[in-house]
Amino acid sequence: MLDNVSLLLQACNNLNISYEVIHPAENLIKIKLNNKPHYFCNYSTPLINQAVSHLMKDKEYTYHVLNKKIKLPRTVGFLSPFCDIEYKIYLKFPTIQNIVLEIKENFETPVIVKRNSGSSGHNVFLCQNQDEIENALKEIFNVNFKKYDYVALAQEFIDIKSEYRAVFLNKELVLLYEKDISNAEFAGNLSPLHWNGAKAKYINDPQILSDIANFAKPVFEELDLDYGGLDIVLDRDNQYWLIEINSHPNFSIFTRDNGEEHVLKIFEKMIISLASK
Repeated sequence: MLDNVSLLLQACNNLNISYEVIHPAENLIKIKLNNKPHYFCNYSTPLINQAVSHLMKDKEYTYHVLNKKIKLPRTVGFLSPFCDIEYKIYLKFPTIQNIVLEIKENFETPVIVKRNSGSSGHNVFLCQNQDEIENALKEIFNVNFKKYDYVALAQEFIDIKSEYRAVFLNKELVLLYEKDISNAEFAGNLSPLHWNGAKAKYINDPQILSDIANFAKPVFEELDLDYGGLDIVLDRDNQYWLIEINSHPNFSIFTRDNGEEHVLKIFEKMIISLASK
């Protein structure tokens, strides 16, 4: 059973809500509220509609929807030259070398090159020169690699001072933590919580909470988003940037470092919210 599912069931027990475990792996749960069934599957919840969920999994789509509403790093997507023939009509750059030249012409280095879909920092590269950009693209477009993607992104590099995960439920900031690498060692994955010794640091500073809640408001004015984890960074000039949105936050590292109480409250609020609809 996944940690998120275990916490969901604890929240049900706390609220005296009955549930049914549907699958032998115990990661498919049905909760019936007001005679209406609600399904929780792995890390997914019934709070997000299909189109918005798909949009958030596609970082390039997210950028095009939100870049005029909130501060995001400039991002450009590139279709793989090895895509299936039916997608060739969308192909603007027929070789990896053409893509490399386009990135070099439009971005300063260092530049982030990463796959369009996916999470946990897989296939995210900080590229200092043309050779590194080419190698990153070859890795992302390698169909024999399980982290393959048919779209690669070039993204403006942000000199990050602090990185946060902000969890929102019904447009309210319900949990904020910093991805603290102050005593950590880089282990090959740029995602901060994958560094050796990294910690999820609970944030309850009223000013930071207020600043991030206000910064994120345009997201909810544009998207019908009832639940999600926003990755937000503060740069060296004390400017906030939205990096991406996760439609199904994983709390395993947070609970490891901070206990379960804060996340249990989120799932309790989620169940109460579903019961009111």
